[in-house]
Amino acid sequence: MRRSTSLLIGALTIALSASTFAQSSKDSCDGAELLDVVGNVLVSTKDGIGAGIEKQLVPNKTRVTTTSRASVTISFKNCGCDVKLKENERIDIESPNACGALLAAVTGVPVDAAIGAVAASAGGLSTTGLIVGTGVGVGAYLLYRRNQNSSPN
Repeated sequence: MRRSTSLLIGALTIALSASTFAQSSKDSCDGAELLDVVGNVLVSTKDGIGAGIEKQLVPNKTRVTTTSRASVTISFKNCGCDVKLKENERIDIESPNACGALLAAVTGVPVDAAIGAVAASAGGLSTTGLIVGTGVGVGAYLLYRRNQNSSPN
């Protein structure tokens, strides 16, 4: 009697863990596709940046950004999750991830920030931001010093 009870409990445990595993893989989103692309949608990968197009497959470790008057739906087919980006929003796709985490990862893109500040706020100072920021600073200094002698003599 004890042996049959132990076998029954073991079988139930295996069945429940298989059901939990199937559910967790269903909740985990992987493999994205761009749908309903309107306006300029930018797709950034380690290889560079390009324009997003309808039904484009988006790999892991990709940033999708919408510009002014643009929108896109990022569809994660295997988990039934759709993330909609309105204008001036972005998402860094980190797969596999739960749908709730992907929805929470949508952030706004600062549009009224000073040149150079955008690059610094995007997760570290980039070379482009440093060059642009330096150029703006030198230009402002030259305008300030335009009609002044460099020496008091």
